[in-house]
Amino acid sequence: MKKIKLLVVFLFVSVMVNAQEVIHTQVPSTFTEGLLQAYPDAKDIEWERSNNDYKVAFKSGLLERKIYFNRNGDQVKIEAEMSKTTLPTKLANAIRKDYAGYKIDSVHSIYKNGIATYEVVLAKEGWVQEVELTYSEAGNLLDSKS
Repeated sequence: MKKIKLLVVFLFVSVMVNAQEVIHTQVPSTFTEGLLQAYPDAKDIEWERSNNDYKVAFKSGLLERKIYFNRNGDQVKIEAEMSKTTLPTKLANAIRKDYAGYKIDSVHSIYKNGIATYEVVLAKEGWVQEVELTYSEAGNLLDSKS
């Protein structure tokens, strides 16, 4: 038990050392200006830095987004909360067919390395049963976690 506690403390300290929140004035201006050009309605903006890479979390409209930048300012990953109604038709049809009785709790699109995927959380019976699904853009199930 003592080893587990030490491991948890070590992991927590490692994460805290590697990723740190930063104020916007500590972020390269090309990052902040680019963000506001692409998302002029961005609000609740929070920047985080890990080594020379940056992550920004913000709200655009009512939906949350996270964008990951490398040290050169290139966007390497984008995570975007989606409305259930904007889920691609192929995915919505596959979920209705394969997970009858479940309701969509949340949907996120993830764009990384030129590939778009969708993470969908389904709930059944008042969130007692949850399933996390990852789909390709073509509607193929890539991963499932209960």
